[in-house]
Amino acid sequence: GFAVDDLRNVWFQYDGASPHKVSSVQQHIRDTFQQQVIGYGGCVEWPPRSSDLNSLDFFLWGYIKQRVYATPPPTVQELRNRITDACASVSPAMLYNVQREVQSRVQMCIVAEGHQFEHDR
Repeated sequence: GFAVDDLRNVWFQYDGASPHKVSSVQQHIRDTFQQQVIGYGGCVEWPPRSSDLNSLDFFLWGYIKQRVYATPPPTVQELRNRITDACASVSPAMLYNVQREVQSRVQMCIVAEGHQFEHDR
């Protein structure tokens, strides 16, 4: 896991998950990330319907699901292990590529004047 000090340069980005709207969860997010929160009441508002720009949507969830469910996990513990392993397998090089992809998508969003767009690569 991460120590709170490890998170000082990390931003939290809401992804639309309902549990993030629970007041106790919101308080934990504010306590942990302070002014580094994107969307849903954070310091930086996240535009609605922005899945084109959301790296969780265009990269992470698909990557995790592909690794976790390559074969059905036989137990809940195995499911947990696979999720942990899949998250740990995200390398700095992968994150660099995702960051470059976000930059590319932001430019495409500007060209599309903020409207949603299809992105094929």
